[in-house]
Amino acid sequence: MTTRRTILQGAASLIAPADFDLGNPLDQQVAGSPFGILIGEYRHMVAQLDGIFAERNRVEADASSRYKNFNNCPELAAVQENERAWFAAEKKLIQLGARTRAGTIEEVTQKLILWRLTDHDPRSFDNPFDMLAFAAYRDLLILTGHTSLTPKADEKCLATIWNDKAFYYDDDDEEDDDGAY
Repeated sequence: MTTRRTILQGAASLIAPADFDLGNPLDQQVAGSPFGILIGEYRHMVAQLDGIFAERNRVEADASSRYKNFNNCPELAAVQENERAWFAAEKKLIQLGARTRAGTIEEVTQKLILWRLTDHDPRSFDNPFDMLAFAAYRDLLILTGHTSLTPKADEKCLATIWNDKAFYYDDDDEEDDDGAY
């Protein structure tokens, strides 16, 4: 029987950002809170990505040399099943975090740290209004003395916030939806 821990450890997908600063351990106060536990779980998932990437690359290379059509590759089907299981486990982790009520400003900050860690593209914004949530997250980090767990990605987001041409759309082409940075 597959446990939730096995799914979380062994089936991370390619979508999780890989530039976390995992060198900074969570302090004991954070690690013991409900959100700290979820942050630890998610960081643990991310720490497994190198091996998972290598396994996927190995399976795809092997499959491409043996099969013309990937649909006929049972090993790749198993990897895809693991990915689906990971997506389901990630969704449950995010839902648990969203459904858990924060009791202090510290826990609100931890909830936003979890939000930031689970962001699938932490280096940019999908929409201009995402900048407000990110700015609130950064403000809470500063006010509570926490450090970002995604410092490189945060720097790119901060650069977008200060770029006056971010999310600039060309007036001549009304169907141009990809003008965002």
